[in-house]
Amino acid sequence: MSQHTYDELRKSKMDEMLLLMPGVKASKAFGYPAYKINGKIFAFVGSKGVAIKLPVSRVQDLIDHHVMKPFEAGEGNIWREWLSIQRDHVEDYEKDAGLFEESVEFLLG
Repeated sequence: MSQHTYDELRKSKMDEMLLLMPGVKASKAFGYPAYKINGKIFAFVGSKGVAIKLPVSRVQDLIDHHVMKPFEAGEGNIWREWLSIQRDHVEDYEKDAGLFEESVEFLLG
């Protein structure tokens, strides 16, 4: 059994949302489904949700306002430029479309 478990429905939703964005390609990151723009990973489907890359200040702002959680690569190993988006229903990731666009813009900038 693979130690890289993730929700196939979540991956399908991310494929539906992200692969329609110009220049976005499907990839892998750490054994998980990932999404790249210009060869750089901006999002991946993890075991607990979806992680996206944003500027540190934006990540901190979203965490401070209890909107999102920090991304932990392991117990206590927080990646400062990564945010964890955890939704109970895959359809609810549509509410985060703007954050995925911000992430792409951040990496293209």
